[in-house]
Amino acid sequence: MSEVREKVFKTMEEYRKILNPDDKKWRVLEVGIDGDSLSGGNYQYFGKGNIYETLDYLERLHPTYVQDIQQTVLSDEFFDLIICSQTLEHVYEPIKAIKEIFRILKKGGYAILDCPFTFPYHAVSDYNDYWRMTPAGLKTIATKTGFSEITCDKSDNLLTSILVRR
Repeated sequence: MSEVREKVFKTMEEYRKILNPDDKKWRVLEVGIDGDSLSGGNYQYFGKGNIYETLDYLERLHPTYVQDIQQTVLSDEFFDLIICSQTLEHVYEPIKAIKEIFRILKKGGYAILDCPFTFPYHAVSDYNDYWRMTPAGLKTIATKTGFSEITCDKSDNLLTSILVRR
């Protein structure tokens, strides 16, 4: 397991302690699931007692929703928690993706947004690798998109990660 992956899991554990998600009957969406054991790599942290769904544009991964996070056909304010982990660097228009996450997230809902910061280029045949985001950059995009509160910032030189609330 890569050092970034270990950092992501540790960060998810910390967010789990903050959110205490078990048995809340939340609608949880994990965006971008390649490389994760299905039914989503973060299911272990946020799935117990919740409706856990996945979104990816790669049909071969068998996500709940085969769609692109940059433009979905999902309903406004549909999810209580959206996890977009290690995905934004693969999205051609990450600002558009974060706006879409905001749109489909319920008022009062949470989003976990992260991407590697210091990490080698890692494009594959199904998707490219476009971006790295600084903590200041990700926070700025989130607040300009409309997220009202940055609940937690777990960023360092390895991973840029924030927990935001709508």
